[in-house]
Amino acid sequence: MAKRLIKARDLHKHYTINDGLLQSSKNLKALSGVGFDLYEGQTLAVVGESGCGKSTLARLLTTIEEPTSGQLSIDGIDMGSTQNKSITKQLRQTVQMVFQDPFGSLNPRQKVGDILQEPLLINT
Repeated sequence: MAKRLIKARDLHKHYTINDGLLQSSKNLKALSGVGFDLYEGQTLAVVGESGCGKSTLARLLTTIEEPTSGQLSIDGIDMGSTQNKSITKQLRQTVQMVFQDPFGSLNPRQKVGDILQEPLLINT
């Protein structure tokens, strides 16, 4: 059985937005209830509309930010309980964000249906 590299359970990230000196603060829900397992040899692609939380999830997975709630384990280490900076630094060297340029990744001469169909034909 393949080794589990990342275990994410019910991840949430909320930001507090202050509207001004006399106004109350608001809670912005950037990420709500994300969960998945990623095993050795697998690739995870996070795809979605602008503002849906893709980059926020990436910042949590790379330990740049901490989740508001939920559980995140990387290489079997519970990231919610570790305060050891050397472990965090070591994990940052093994987990990285990869941003893809949508204009450079898609061939404008191909139809969307053909692009989506190609990997399905190859892998079936």
